[in-house]
Amino acid sequence: MTLVLLYLAALAVLAARWLGQQHLADRPWLTAGSPHPLGVPTTRPSPARLGLGVFLASAGLLFALLVAAYAMRVPATAPVPLDPRLLWLTTSLLVGASLALHGARGAARRGREDEATAALGLAAAAGVGFLGGQALAWRALWEAGIAHQGPDAAAAFFCLITALHGLHILAGLVALAWVTARGALLPRPADLGPSIALCTLYWDALLAVWLVLFGLLFRTPWSGLIDALCRPG
Repeated sequence: MTLVLLYLAALAVLAARWLGQQHLADRPWLTAGSPHPLGVPTTRPSPARLGLGVFLASAGLLFALLVAAYAMRVPATAPVPLDPRLLWLTTSLLVGASLALHGARGAARRGREDEATAALGLAAAAGVGFLGGQALAWRALWEAGIAHQGPDAAAAFFCLITALHGLHILAGLVALAWVTARGALLPRPADLGPSIALCTLYWDALLAVWLVLFGLLFRTPWSGLIDALCRPG
C-alpha cells in the first residue's frame, strides 16, 4: 500500500499547487492597482488539459490499487508464465511512441507540417505494435494451458491489468487518429500544438504506468524498487 499512499500524497501536492495558482485568497478590491482583476485568476488552465489531468489522476489511482492488490495476492516467487522478451519488445515500442510524440510536438512548434504528420504516424504505428504484442502475450498464456487448467493468480492479474492498460492505449490511438485528421484539414500545423501536447502527456502517463506494471510482473532493473514500494515487508 506504500505506492498508493505515495500516489495520493503526490496528487495532494499537485492539487495544492494548482489551487495556490488560482489566487483564491486574493482580495483585489482591497488593494489599489492590484495586478489580479476581480474574479479572474492570472493563470487559467486549458479546460482540456485540466480534464485530462483529472482523468489521468483517476486512472492512475485505479492502476495503483490494482498493483497493490497484485503485490499482496501474488508472491514475488510466482512470476507470470511468459517469456519476458516479448514484453521487452512491446515496452520499447511504447517508449518509441512517446518519443515520436515529443518529436511531433517539436515539429509542430517549428511549423514543419510534414515532420509532425510523420511523427504522429510513427507513434500510432508503435501503439498498434504494442497492442499486437500484448495480444501475442495473451495468446501465449492461453496456449500454455490456462484454457484447460484455469489461470493462476499471476496470470489472471496479468490479463486484467494489461487488458485495462490496452484499453487506454486504444483510446490514445483514437485520439492520435483525430489529431492526424485535423492536421490534414488545418492550414497551419502550429494549430495542432495544444492537441499534440495533450496526446504527449497522455502517452507519457501510459508509459509511466506500464513501466511500473512491467517492473512488478517481471524481473527488470527497477523491480527491486517496485517491490519495496508495493509488497508488504
